[in-house]
Amino acid sequence: MVDYVNGKESEWNEASFKAKRLNEIQELINYFKMNPMGVTNGRFNYYWLLKSIESLYGEGQSKYKQTEKNDCYDLMEMANKMIKFMSPHIQIKINSISGNKVSFTFNQKNYDALTDILYELEMLVKDYNDAHGLTTKNKGTSGLF
Repeated sequence: MVDYVNGKESEWNEASFKAKRLNEIQELINYFKMNPMGVTNGRFNYYWLLKSIESLYGEGQSKYKQTEKNDCYDLMEMANKMIKFMSPHIQIKINSISGNKVSFTFNQKNYDALTDILYELEMLVKDYNDAHGLTTKNKGTSGLF
């Protein structure tokens, strides 16, 4: 019978929710990697790919050593600056008598550099999350969370 007067203490374990969030973030990463040149909600998918990797980082960063945080932060800062200053898509505004028009030109060199940084950041975050027990249990280890 349940003791309704004194109640029961329980231990909250967020592991299943964290695993669900990690899975959802990974699904987003995979989705945006399929077409980084596509557009979602008015932004190119490489932007959303970076934001998804940053979310993956955010799920594990509280367990990271300061040097690991710095490694990730440096790559995130570099990727954000590349999107801002060396975007694969360069916006061109054309003003004419018939009206203003915006078009984009593609820069392959910037695209290659950005995708290399995004890949490196994703792998680094996954490695750190794995090292801190935020992924599938490796044989002979204590397991997830």
